[in-house]
Amino acid sequence: MMSWMDRIREAIELAGRSGVTEMEFRDSGFHIRLSRSPSSSAAALPQDRKPEDVQSLQVIPPPITEEMRPSEHIISAPAYGIFHQRPAPGSSPFVMVGDKVEKGQQVGLMESMKVFSAIEADASGTVRELLASDGEEVDAGAPLLRLQ
Repeated sequence: MMSWMDRIREAIELAGRSGVTEMEFRDSGFHIRLSRSPSSSAAALPQDRKPEDVQSLQVIPPPITEEMRPSEHIISAPAYGIFHQRPAPGSSPFVMVGDKVEKGQQVGLMESMKVFSAIEADASGTVRELLASDGEEVDAGAPLLRLQ
């Protein structure tokens, strides 16, 4: 898996080689926008120069948000359905903010067509935020919990 710094380097290299004046990327909470002043052109950039040598190319970092922290991990819905934080109505939730979870530990239930499936943590960490409410209808891939 590429780190966010590797993604930035790759985007800078691509911008330098292609001659585009602006590009923007969004990928699972990651957002980067690159722009180059219109006065610099692709013809003015020799092929043997590195993008780091081009002073007119600027990396505009995305706003600092919790989604951008590389040490965090999002547990996502495996399928479309109803997300349940509790094994039964009135019982304690599987996990709460501040709880430590281990990879493979059940953190919720997904109800699809009256069939319940366990949602297991795909990484270990501490629950930092519950991103979906108990009983909320979610799409496949929707963020459910944030771990750190």
